[in-house]
Amino acid sequence: MINKNQQTFLKKRLPVYIKLASSMSLVFGAMGSMQAFAAEAAEGTEEIVITGQRASVQSAQEVKKKSNVIVDSIVAEDIGKLPDRSVTEALQRVPGVSVGRYTNNDAEHPAAEGSGVAIRGLTQVRAELNGRDVFSAASGRGLSFEDVPAELMYAVDTYKSPSADMIEGGLGGTVNLRTRMPFDSAGQLASFTIKGNYGDQIKETNGEYSGLYSNRWSTDAGEFGFLIDLSTSKLASRSDQVYSRPFLPRTIDGKAEWVSKGVDWRRNDYFSQRDGKYAAFQWAPNDQTEIYLTGFQSKLKSEYDENAFFLNSANGDNAIVPASPKNWQYGANGEMISGDVTVANPADWGLNFGTSTRWTPGTSTTTDYSTGIKWSPDDHWKFSADLQYVKAEATKDDYTLGVILFPPTARLEGVGTEDASIYIDPKYMTNYANYTLGQAMTHFERNEADAKTGRFDAEYSFDDSIIKSVKAGARYSEKTADNINTGYDWKTRYDSWTAGGGNRNQITKVTADQANKYLALYSFNNFQRGDVQVPAAGYIYSENAVKNFWATTEGVNAGCNDWYCGNDKNALKNEAYRNTQEEKTASGYVMVNYGFDDLSMPVDGNFGVRVVQTDNVAHGYLITKLTKTANGTVVLPDSAAPFDAKNDYTHVLPSFNLRMKATDDVFIRFAASKAIWAPSFSDMQARITLGANLREGLTSSNNVSDYVYTLTHDTNPYLEPMTANQFDLSAEWYFDDKGGMAHLALFNKKVDNFFRRGSSNFNVNGYVGEGTWLANVGSGDINGAEFGVSKFFDTLPAPFDGLGVDVNYTYIDSKANIPLPEPGTGTGAGPIDTDKTRYGQMPIDQLSKNAFNVVGMYEKDGISARLAYSWRSKYLIAWGSNGFNPDFPDGSGKAAIPIYNDDYGQLDASIGYTFMDNYTVTLEASNLLKAKTIGIMDQNKAGDHVAYSYAQDARYSISLRAKF
Repeated sequence: MINKNQQTFLKKRLPVYIKLASSMSLVFGAMGSMQAFAAEAAEGTEEIVITGQRASVQSAQEVKKKSNVIVDSIVAEDIGKLPDRSVTEALQRVPGVSVGRYTNNDAEHPAAEGSGVAIRGLTQVRAELNGRDVFSAASGRGLSFEDVPAELMYAVDTYKSPSADMIEGGLGGTVNLRTRMPFDSAGQLASFTIKGNYGDQIKETNGEYSGLYSNRWSTDAGEFGFLIDLSTSKLASRSDQVYSRPFLPRTIDGKAEWVSKGVDWRRNDYFSQRDGKYAAFQWAPNDQTEIYLTGFQSKLKSEYDENAFFLNSANGDNAIVPASPKNWQYGANGEMISGDVTVANPADWGLNFGTSTRWTPGTSTTTDYSTGIKWSPDDHWKFSADLQYVKAEATKDDYTLGVILFPPTARLEGVGTEDASIYIDPKYMTNYANYTLGQAMTHFERNEADAKTGRFDAEYSFDDSIIKSVKAGARYSEKTADNINTGYDWKTRYDSWTAGGGNRNQITKVTADQANKYLALYSFNNFQRGDVQVPAAGYIYSENAVKNFWATTEGVNAGCNDWYCGNDKNALKNEAYRNTQEEKTASGYVMVNYGFDDLSMPVDGNFGVRVVQTDNVAHGYLITKLTKTANGTVVLPDSAAPFDAKNDYTHVLPSFNLRMKATDDVFIRFAASKAIWAPSFSDMQARITLGANLREGLTSSNNVSDYVYTLTHDTNPYLEPMTANQFDLSAEWYFDDKGGMAHLALFNKKVDNFFRRGSSNFNVNGYVGEGTWLANVGSGDINGAEFGVSKFFDTLPAPFDGLGVDVNYTYIDSKANIPLPEPGTGTGAGPIDTDKTRYGQMPIDQLSKNAFNVVGMYEKDGISARLAYSWRSKYLIAWGSNGFNPDFPDGSGKAAIPIYNDDYGQLDASIGYTFMDNYTVTLEASNLLKAKTIGIMDQNKAGDHVAYSYAQDARYSISLRAKF
């Protein structure tokens, strides 16, 4: 567990100083000035970065200009300093790139920093480290970029069109994280950074530290270089969340109305420690040969503590009805917005109100070891060989303890708005004798994955030919994963449906001894900065009780032998939860680099083809539930047996890239390619449970043939990769040599084989039936445009000649073609409302139609200031996610409500001053406007309403960086 105790100075005084200094500096900083540094371009797309925003912009433009594919780069302004505090936050400034604000795209859990990267509307983004595959343990595919220490990054390249020599994978694009190498510097280089960061809601300060040392030496054996880079940082963040649950159709006094299922209030405190280690060795025994060895490790240790109050109604006697006197206020669609609420029989029952305490510690580690050689024996041949070993590990423990009480009435205000509030009699809430020890939950994950990869490339260059060179290569990788996911083990001792006789007075209440041992009186202090009213105080399980979960539950459940008394302590040993994957991938490519240099508008580029063969085996369990006919004939036995699901596929991936130099400063590009995205290992779990139901219309039968095999799962070991055919047309105008550039890009992607949970036919080990599971469903078209311009205004009179601007805008229009569910077909995927009405075609999830970035810069006379605003429009998150899938009022199934993220914009700022040439002090602030993340639930007849509102920290930091 991360130690959250800080010294008195750090917790009380330093935050005040940071906020005061940040506020003053951001107001007056633009009055200063600074000299910009220049960037020196090296061979290919490598560059030596000096300091300053101008150098960063110019270096990124040099990468884009020289590349033979479509790429946008972010280059560190100085050693250990990307423009933003995390890789993810930095990526959102790139044209066509947007980031989410949720952990694992779960709308129930906001992220402390930007999380989840989408390129041109697609989250299927390939991650690379120095051009090699890198991944997280559970997925075996992409990487959570927010887990990677930004301090270790030299540059971040976003590739939007591939070439044949690039590793396959990534429908949206590829993000390559580049670290420094010893030979990037002329000689010895040392740097260190010390930073303190502070969150305005959590009111806690934490430290960040990083340091780099690099040197190179010439000897009789050739030139040697060594580099080491270390970083560690801690972060504390708070998020206050209020939820309104979907509206259900009700009949109140003979009138059709819409009533919300309930309202939640939560406070999430998030703590993390992010450590990074990187070392690199280079040896050039002669001018033709270079040998290198690198080691990289990123480790994130995190925990979040959640305290929640919630009003959770159900159907029947537990449904919300007006209290007396009836004072409900309604919206335009007949939906209840405010009023006093109760249940049908408050004397015997009451509102279902609960509180919960949750604690979730976890770790995630990715380690990469790579070595290789580059050899150029003459002016024509280039050879390279590379070996890589990656190991990724992750753990997660999740514990929840809850209590329940049944107040007879409550006052609700603003249901379905940003400020949904509640009032309950404080005397009732602060009397522990009204509470009952309710529920307990555990969830565990243990993930390990590794990959061994070898690669060989050869290139031959021609003289005086339109064929500049021919490049070919091969790559082989073996990847294994061993993942355990126990699911969520909920055990409910008491709830509305477990009470004896339907009378709350017969439920066992908390004793004075239990309250003393396990509970604490909790208050939401300054919830959402005072915008939302919550109960003044209420009892929850104490932090100590949930962090000693097993001792607590053993004490609470002493003497109880029922199924709901006690969670499974040995769940991690249950082989049925294990998901073991073995994957072998072999690929080869041929690529031709061409150039027509004698044309009035010279043309160059490349074309090629990459062939990829993948073989996957998922090891798991096939579980069948005992089912018999009316006369006792076995339809399905009761069994659980090891099960191997084998899957293999081959893809041919052509690519074509063209660059036309209309003038020395204007480039026109065209690109066409095919890309794939393989399903994650967690989506391919081979744990399948089969059941059997009578065919529709039958109530009993003695014939086995009258039964249909069924399954319901969130995974599918037979998933095929998603594919995309993509086209790009762009223009770049480098209108001055001081960072002035404008660009326009048009793009189209045709995507097939989306991963969607829906109904489809299956054939598993000879069992044929209709099931609901993850499947390849439907297709989509994405069309879009990107526009951007950057400019430094050197011709303005002093002191305004230090001003600069970087602006970009992205427009994306998408159309999905997902088969919708049709009665009787057993196929299709789509949302369904609480009144069982259907929706039409949904947009592609995670895709905003409009997004823009505006960055204002100032550099002159040692002062560097930056004001950055990022905005993206509304986008679909998911449908039917947890909390937005209530039971239908008649109990015949569940609804699946679409949830959107509303428009979101965030303002960040920084100002730095360099003194004595080698020292820089910087003040930074993020989320200056204290923007809230707003979710929208889309219902057909009830209308659109706010599903949730998250208020997250505004963050301030101060740092000192030195370079020698």
